[in-house]
Amino acid sequence: MIVREAIQEVRGFRYMVEHLDLRSGLGRRVFYDQPWMTDSREIEEELGRVEKVAGILRAAGREADNVSVRLEQVKDIRGTVARVKEGVVLDDLELFELKNLALNSGLLREAVEAWGVVSVPDLEGVVRLLDPEGLRIPHFYICDAFSEELAALRAEMKRCKQRGEEDAAERLYAQSVEWEDRVRGQLSKDLRGFAGILGQALQEIARLDILLAKARQALALGLAKPVCGGEATVFEGLFHPQLRELLQQQGKRFQPVDLCLCAGATLVTGANMAGKTVLLKSVAVAQCLLQFGCYVPAARAEMAVVDDLMASIGDEQDELHGLSSFAAEMLRIHRMVSRVKAGERLLVLIDELARTTNPLEGRAIVDAVVEFLTEHKTMALVTTHYSGITAACRKLRVRGFVEGQGKVTWKNINEFMDYSLEEDEGGTVPHEALQIAALLGVDRDLLARAERFAGQTE
Repeated sequence: MIVREAIQEVRGFRYMVEHLDLRSGLGRRVFYDQPWMTDSREIEEELGRVEKVAGILRAAGREADNVSVRLEQVKDIRGTVARVKEGVVLDDLELFELKNLALNSGLLREAVEAWGVVSVPDLEGVVRLLDPEGLRIPHFYICDAFSEELAALRAEMKRCKQRGEEDAAERLYAQSVEWEDRVRGQLSKDLRGFAGILGQALQEIARLDILLAKARQALALGLAKPVCGGEATVFEGLFHPQLRELLQQQGKRFQPVDLCLCAGATLVTGANMAGKTVLLKSVAVAQCLLQFGCYVPAARAEMAVVDDLMASIGDEQDELHGLSSFAAEMLRIHRMVSRVKAGERLLVLIDELARTTNPLEGRAIVDAVVEFLTEHKTMALVTTHYSGITAACRKLRVRGFVEGQGKVTWKNINEFMDYSLEEDEGGTVPHEALQIAALLGVDRDLLARAERFAGQTE
């Protein structure tokens, strides 16, 4: 999986990517093609670089701002560099692109060499080749300094025009065009020797842009540097960045949660509005960020590295594919099971498993999936509304509704919810639906009928 695929598959991750302050099109395209990292050491090294850049941003903001402005001048010219390698004769625009890259690369190299996070190569040889006048300006044309013969032809052509010898001037012009093509051919040939470091320069500059963006995001959102490589995942103060921002805009507070996931399934129960789906999405976003080398939305995090993340958190596209919600969910579960049996290290996240079928069979499906994941020691977080789940697994419940001062309305009900998690050996789902409905002012006659039916089923 690469970043652009994760954006489509993991809700909430798009928000994080779109809020990465990448300054160059090159950096953005390289990041979108970045692969999911599964080597803990590789992830730790990337996180270490982000940490170093974050420290630089704190200590020397203006210097870093100058680097960011320079990055905006860097274009994605990987296609042009590929043409250099192929030995194609380049046109003036492509030669300008290479000169501009070499000039910007030199300035960036000088600015960040002491940072110790990237190694921008020296392209001064390219500058000398494409800037024989030594003007060091972002402009390119075949000037007289490239060829004495070309300079002589242009001088004679100018004299002919001054004397009114138009025919002679046209012949000289045609010869000068031929010489310009020769110069382009020779420059293209000479540039082939720089093809390798030109490509390296683009790669290192993109890395610099990405590291700066990751560090800026970590500082702006208060993200934590995760420790990775262990067998368990432990969050303190896990939060969902997009939802937190939305609540802040409304003058409300997002409640972070603590969570520990070990090998095997963890089952989470809780009433409606208890934040179970948000919890799953928060974990999914954090895992994606970790494995793409980013800080995560938590006060502290220790995280296991996995081969892939598989989530079943609903999909509005199911109907477009002609599938019922249950059928689509079962196909996702089947794919998860197949990959677990194949020996892959997965993080599995399932929201309200089998909620669209009848309670008897739904409860059996939850038991079966939880038991399977636990036996295969697959790290999983499964939420459910069903009571009486008997399969061996760790059980948590969301504390849920807590009565407080003031009147409950549909606008402020979240202020009366406690989203923290607690151990729940009983596995009984809280019965708070009718209580919450009553507090919201739902018709009393309707609620009385519901209470009568609920009493009959107890």
